[in-house]
Amino acid sequence: MNWPIEFIFPHRLHRFAYFLRVVAINVTLAFLYANNWLINPALCLVLLILLVIYAIFFIVLPRLRDIGMSWWWCLFCLIPGVNIVLGIILLLRASKYPFGAPAGVESKI
Repeated sequence: MNWPIEFIFPHRLHRFAYFLRVVAINVTLAFLYANNWLINPALCLVLLILLVIYAIFFIVLPRLRDIGMSWWWCLFCLIPGVNIVLGIILLLRASKYPFGAPAGVESKI
């Protein structure tokens, strides 16, 4: 019963789920940016801002939790250029928790 909420607002994201969500958000942002003349520009700007906020709080932050980093690293998402390096680190760094383990269990790796 709780799976739709956990799917939209995850607590942790593993590498593959993080990669798929980043690709989906980037495709959506590119579509909105390319077609902003089709819809009201003010509405397009609001949608862009909401998608970026969603990406920071529900894609980057759960991935940071999954690899055991502090949430302060989210601030680097706001710096152009540094956010690309952070995205690569989040994609390549191994998970601290085993897949499917409860929230309090750490990996032995």
